[in-house]
Amino acid sequence: MTEALRTAARAVASGAAILALAFGGGCSVREEGKSPESAVRLLIAAARAGDRNAVYGVLGSRTRARLDELAAAAGKQQSARRLWRPVDFVSVGWAPPAWEAAGVRTIRRDDDDGEVEVYSAAGDRQAVHLVREGKLWKVELSTQPRP
Repeated sequence: MTEALRTAARAVASGAAILALAFGGGCSVREEGKSPESAVRLLIAAARAGDRNAVYGVLGSRTRARLDELAAAAGKQQSARRLWRPVDFVSVGWAPPAWEAAGVRTIRRDDDDGEVEVYSAAGDRQAVHLVREGKLWKVELSTQPRP
């Protein structure tokens, strides 16, 4: 894998990992994603379970497209020695949670765009961007590397 590909993969994976670390506990209810909050709860439950496929399923189309690009580029770099799947770039369950999620609340909700805040009892907070795709809400992760 080239350095540029590794950097891009780390950017997307770090977004998923940060969510998984921050939200690793506190939510276990399976919901369908019919509201922004329920989509975030689905992500939390999937990350907590270490279920990369379920995490991938809650991601928005822009994030999934970026993961598809990473998998295709990785396959080209490896000269087809390994078949990369987009879900291979989702990292969950690698470390214990940084803090326990105490709850979620909608910060902003428009027709097809929203933001939900996940918070801990100790005051930790993480905002999550969501988009509506059809009848379901999906999580869009930043694909930019963190400084």
